[in-house]
Formats: sequence, structure tokens, C-alpha cells
Amino acid sequence: MVLISDLGHSMSDMRVKLIMIFAALCLLITPLSQAEPARLTIACAANFSATMNKLVELYVTQSQQKLDIRVSVGSSGALASQIHHGAPYDLFFSADRDFIDQLLKAGKGRERHTYAVGDVVLYSRQQPDGVLSDWLIKIPAATVAIANPQLAPYGRAAQSILEHQGLTPRKQVQGTSVLHAFQFVETGHAEYGFIARSLLQREVKGSWHAIPPDWYEPISQDAMLITNSSHARAFFDFIKSEQAQLLIRASGYR
Repeated sequence: MVLISDLGHSMSDMRVKLIMIFAALCLLITPLSQAEPARLTIACAANFSATMNKLVELYVTQSQQKLDIRVSVGSSGALASQIHHGAPYDLFFSADRDFIDQLLKAGKGRERHTYAVGDVVLYSRQQPDGVLSDWLIKIPAATVAIANPQLAPYGRAAQSILEHQGLTPRKQVQGTSVLHAFQFVETGHAEYGFIARSLLQREVKGSWHAIPPDWYEPISQDAMLITNSSHARAFFDFIKSEQAQLLIRASGYR
């Protein structure tokens, strides 16, 4: 009886030990198999949003890590204001060098890189005939959409173009970003719009004419590294790569 009792206790103790060992192994294995994906938050100017989506997709397919990349899109001015007030972004892709200058001077960023140069086009859904000069003649009798010059460099460029040509539209509507200005034309709220050429990479039903670059200040678009995380640095360096630059140029930038 004593021997049987001892054997039962021994087997019970062994079961307890095996369960404890198994539980310990589960604790070791679980963090590896269910590791949280690395979070990366990007503030992106509206004109670059479609291209950014392509870049993120390319980057994720090449990465050896699980990534959770979140992109917030808006005008450069609005995004810069958010960053200035502490918004938790890792990277800022601005369409305006001036906002990067201001943020760096305020100690809100670490370094910068010019990732693209943008071009302005005059876009219309009405598909009017003729060359650029024929379109410009019609602007005084038309509703024209531009981005807000206070928030977006494409808006300032549009303003410069109108002043350069001595043109005053019958009505001018302003979007908070160049993408918003594009949508005014797409929805019929404006007959013409001064927009970024990069926005024409998506399916559009209208026509457009390129604006001579000497009619407005060059739109050099800079990226800024905000945090010191390894994931932010890796993506910042990726943008400089030949593969990323080829994709950017294929998306309507110089």
C-alpha cells in the first residue's frame, strides 16, 4: 500500500512538473510567434499620396519584418502644424521645403532629403480643344480650382501662374490641398484646375496641358526624419534608393 501511494504521488508530481515546463515553453514561444508588427506613422502631402501607397507596398514586400505602416494625408501646411504641436509622426513627406525649414529650426526633426520635384498642369474635365494659350483665354469666364496658397505649394504656384499671365478667373475655388482642388474639377464644381501632374497617374477622364516651369517657383518636395526609430530610418533611407526614385519619377515627378 505504501509503495502504491508513493508511486501515485510521484506520478502526480511528474505531471505537475511537465505542465509547468510546458507552460514555461509557451511563454517563451508566444512572443516570437505573435510579435506585434513594427509601427511606422507617416505624414504625407496630398499630391504624393498615391505614390506613397506604391512605395509602402514595395517596401513591405521587401521587408523581413512585420510592419504596420499608417499614412496620414493632408496639405503640407496642415500636417506641419500638427507636427509642430506634437503629433506622433515618424516621417513627414512635405510638398513644401519652407515647412521643413520651419520644423527643423523649431527642433521638430532630425534631417531632410529632397525626394521629388513636382510639376503643375492645367486640368479640365470638359476636354476643350486647342493648345494651352487657347485654354488660358477662357479662364476669365470660368471657375478655376486651386489649392490654398497658404497651405500648399501647388496653390502658390497656381497663384503665380495666374499673376504671370495677368488672369483673373470669373470665380476661384480653393481646396485645402491640391487633391481637393483636383476633386473640384472632377465633380464639376470647377471647369479648370491647376493641379499636380502626379495626380494624373490615376484614371482620369479629362484633358490637361503642362505649365512651363519658368512660370512658377520650383516645387522641391522634402522628406523629414522626425523620430530616431530604426524603422523610420530604414524607410527614410529606402526613399533615397534607386528603386524608389525610379518609382517616384514614373509617378509624374522629376
